[in-house]
This record gives sequence, structure tokens and C-alpha cells, in this order.
Amino acid sequence: MKKILNLVLIAAVLLSVTSCTKLYEMNQPKEKEVEYSAVWPLAGEWWVVYRFDNGSGVLDDYYGVGHTQLLTYNTAAEDNNKLWISDAGNFWTYTTKANCNVDAATFSGTDVQNTADNGGALYDIKMTITDGKVIKDGGKSASGVVCDSIYFKIEYADDPGTIYHCSGVRRTGFLEDEY
Repeated sequence: MKKILNLVLIAAVLLSVTSCTKLYEMNQPKEKEVEYSAVWPLAGEWWVVYRFDNGSGVLDDYYGVGHTQLLTYNTAAEDNNKLWISDAGNFWTYTTKANCNVDAATFSGTDVQNTADNGGALYDIKMTITDGKVIKDGGKSASGVVCDSIYFKIEYADDPGTIYHCSGVRRTGFLEDEY
């Protein structure tokens, strides 16, 4: 009888330890897998500056605007060969869709239509985007953190012949990196 009682006691202890371990594991937060859009790493928020050649070969900050926010993001259809680009009304008020190559991290568009709303009406212009690229770890934020960089040239139909060079870095989200 003593052997049976000892076996029952041992079984109860083992069952208790196993139950507690499973309960502990169930209550631990699970690491979520990050889901990226079809155009990652091209998609993101960026701090950029628009410059143009002033005729002497020097690129000037146009209008002295400084750093502005730029958004690049996927289409609703999750096309892996199309990318939305928007200055969110911070520079020329444009939002347009460009072609992209995710593997090469490049993008461009010829005579692409602006779809941005400019104070209640469509700002009806076309633009051409060339040499667009995202370079992994190719830049530094304001605080010196290594982050991705973006670069492209853009020409607006209502300012023909002026090619703006847009360049900047991925937004880190840290306050010390905000412009």
C-alpha cells in the first residue's frame, strides 16, 4: 500500500510540474513575425531635401525648404512592381504611382500622373521620376544612426527643364532624428 501511495504522490508531483510549465509557456508573449508589404524595402517614411542645379554645378536647396517628409508605399493590390510616392503636400503637392523593381531596390516613372488633392481640387500635372533607388544602410539620421537612404530625380511638367534631386534617409521614429 505504501508503494502505491508513493507512486501516486510522484505522479501527482510530475503532473503538477508539467502543468505549471505548460501554463507558464502559454502565458509568455509570442514574438510576432513582421509582415512587410510587397514593395519592402522601398516602402517607408523618409526625411528628404529637394535640390536643383543652380547652373554652376552646385545643387541648391530649392526655396530653402530643408528637410520634408516623403512617403513611399504599396498599392492596394499589393503589386510588387508599383510604388506610390507622395510628398504629403510638403514640397510640390504630389502623389503618383511609379514602376519599381523590389530586388534591385529601384523605381522610376515617365509622365506619371499626379493624383494629389491641392486644396479640394486635383493638381493636374505629370512628372517624370528617374534614377530612383533605396540603398540599405546608405545614410545616417540626424543623430548619426545608420539607416537606409533614398534618392531620385524628378521633373514636373509645370516646371519643364528643372530637374530636382531628392535625397534623404529613412525616418527612424526617434525624437532626436526628427527635423
